[in-house]
Amino acid sequence: MSGGVTYRKFILVMMLSIGTIGVTMLTGCTRNPEAAKIEERDGLLFISGQDKLFSGKIVDTVANRIIEYEVVDGKKNGEFKISSINGSVQMAGTLKDNLNQGQWRYFYPNGQLESVGHFDNNLSDGKWTWYFENGKIREIGYFKSGKKDGSWTIFDEKGNIKRKAGFKEGQMIFNQEFDKEFFT
Repeated sequence: MSGGVTYRKFILVMMLSIGTIGVTMLTGCTRNPEAAKIEERDGLLFISGQDKLFSGKIVDTVANRIIEYEVVDGKKNGEFKISSINGSVQMAGTLKDNLNQGQWRYFYPNGQLESVGHFDNNLSDGKWTWYFENGKIREIGYFKSGKKDGSWTIFDEKGNIKRKAGFKEGQMIFNQEFDKEFFT
């Protein structure tokens, strides 16, 4: 997330997925005819016009993207995936009780892995790795409860270290730039 550009992209994608989930819940296009119309009330999904919690798979198309996720007793649980109309996966992860949980993967339009990391109760947690489209590592860093925490290393497209930084609870505690001429 050098220069903040990738981090902003990450936040934008997360906002898109969260916003898309909300839109999907309201539109309710699904493979399950019984749940063709669902509605959200107090963070739970109900069969429209009933007090019955919805369980099933949601598949919807929003903003030229296919959104898929499982719902159990009104809460999003299980695999979550956003794909392009042509079927290439753009984002995949797991939801537990409406929250991002476990490993999430994000992909470039060409299908190449863009980033991979973990969530714990909807907050980035643990090691995250970002890649260039050529497959080389762009950045490796750690989060704790949604804040940068620990060592971060940023690479150039050739695999050389450009910068190392350290964070404690989201605050930068050191930043070391490496001389580009050293690597040429």
